[in-house]
Amino acid sequence: MRKDGESGGGKGQGSLKRAAGMIIREVPALFPATVILAVAEAAYPYIGIILSAAIVTELADSQREIGHLFFLAALMVGLNCVGGLLVAFLRQLQDVLKYKQMKLLEKSIAAKSWEMDYKTTCDPKVHEKRNMMPHWGYEHGLVTLAQQASSLLESLFVMGISIVLVVEFFSARAVGEGTVVRLLNHWIFPVVFLLLFGSNAAYGIWSAARSQKVVYQANKEIEASNNLAVSLFQSCCAEYQRGKDVRLFQAQKILLQKLSGLYGTIVKVQERAKGVARRMSVSADLGSNIFNLLVYLFVGLKAIYGAFGPGSLLKYTGMVVQMGNGVEKMFNTIREIFQNKRYLDDYFAYLDMENRAAEGSLPITDKIREDYEFEFCNVAFTYPGMEAPSLSGINCKLRKGEKVAIVGRNGSGKTTLVKLLCRLYDPQEGEILLNGVNIRQYQYEEYLEFFSTVFQDYSIFAFQLGENVAAESVYDEKAAACALENAGFGERLKTMPEGLRTQLYKYFYEDGVELSGGEGQKVAIARCLYKDAPYAILDEPTAALDPVAEADIYQRMNQFIQGKGAIYISHRLSSCHFCRRIMVFDGGRLLETGTHEELLGRQGLYYKLWNAQAKYYQS
Repeated sequence: MRKDGESGGGKGQGSLKRAAGMIIREVPALFPATVILAVAEAAYPYIGIILSAAIVTELADSQREIGHLFFLAALMVGLNCVGGLLVAFLRQLQDVLKYKQMKLLEKSIAAKSWEMDYKTTCDPKVHEKRNMMPHWGYEHGLVTLAQQASSLLESLFVMGISIVLVVEFFSARAVGEGTVVRLLNHWIFPVVFLLLFGSNAAYGIWSAARSQKVVYQANKEIEASNNLAVSLFQSCCAEYQRGKDVRLFQAQKILLQKLSGLYGTIVKVQERAKGVARRMSVSADLGSNIFNLLVYLFVGLKAIYGAFGPGSLLKYTGMVVQMGNGVEKMFNTIREIFQNKRYLDDYFAYLDMENRAAEGSLPITDKIREDYEFEFCNVAFTYPGMEAPSLSGINCKLRKGEKVAIVGRNGSGKTTLVKLLCRLYDPQEGEILLNGVNIRQYQYEEYLEFFSTVFQDYSIFAFQLGENVAAESVYDEKAAACALENAGFGERLKTMPEGLRTQLYKYFYEDGVELSGGEGQKVAIARCLYKDAPYAILDEPTAALDPVAEADIYQRMNQFIQGKGAIYISHRLSSCHFCRRIMVFDGGRLLETGTHEELLGRQGLYYKLWNAQAKYYQS
């Protein structure tokens, strides 16, 4: 994936040129196929036009030859058949190549989001922009550029062939004497033809540019509403796991009301924009039709005055039709290219967004892995859009081999602390050190390898069970099974129809296995164990388990990560009695720290929390 500054084009490079370069690099066969298709589609109609004219000319000849007529008819049928098959094949080839380009585009969008800071991807505006691009499909952006190039080339080829016929047409001289014949043969007619054609083309381009601007602005205006509608539909209507709540609470009415309101806003804006585009299109089409009518009249007059025979009349009227179609297609394509350029600008603006603010260059050496200490030095952090800080004035150390429990009420800053430690966010004040060095100076990917995590909002993917544990397709099956066993999933694994290769969930496979909340948490814990990183973080990993089962999981985890550093975060305090140190957070501040016994003796916040829950752990 391209890093900032590596593209060679930079932000100053035109988006059309940059998009073309990207297509040439990623799907090199697409543009050659597009050019061949454009030539084939431009030439195909002229098979019928030219050969039909030849057949009519032969029929009109008093000395016509039946054999030659049959030859011309067979040639026309054969070339039409071959041309039609060639065009159909090239269209299908282009569709396949465009589909490949669309998948690469989606991959580039996903890869870019992984390269950016986590806090950037959480920005609602960035999130909105990222979510819109995959919905462009074949209509906008990079993928449609090839189709637009094909249409533009086809219209230019059609006009090129038509120009040859136009020259031939104006070279044909009307026969006879008189004012009409002199006028038909006068040089003023080619000049008038060119002036009308040029003015018609110029107006078409101008109206196309104006209408595309209005349409683009409308699309930008409805982007937020469209995103909300899509998200609402996918998260509440199309998501089968939420279907239970929708039905039991009869939420269909409120969902439909919200969707109707959003769609009403979208339709209203689109209708306004399409009204302007429609007026522009009608005026351009009117000018084009008037131009075609004048040419038809001129062709008819020349035929009447003997400039050419009936066959040529058919050829030149066909030329007028094709030229009109070519001009119309050129106008429409230019309008679409202008409009699509704005989408390309948005796409490249997204790709050009700043990547991670601090990549770092220092490696995580084996020496660091063997002996490490994290230190929070007066760290403070406030989430974007929030007034109150989530953390303030945090000073603490986390050492190798030390098990630390972090407890506190909801919103006290527990999860924020580990997000900062894992560099999902960077502190706005103070710094976090690893062996005395700011963690921003270490290589980002290597730094992330330092941690095995289970967050409270963990994700279990619709992959195979073993792939979920290993987070990769090729993995050590024995180690994955062992991790599941150690996470308390061993008995459930025995019931899985295909063991580690069992497909989870029914998103992609009808026979996918559904996991309960507790089972999902155990798989997430197994993933943490499988990674076997130097430092483990468990952020409320057992919320779906009962207190006794939670205590059992913590006991097992404590056994399997001996010698490593670990943080346990939980509302319930079953992990606290075997942790060397407990940190109590409240209101974004580190309120208390000490051992279980020390904190009970102080009779502070921890004492109150423990006594409120002790009954669950008496046995």
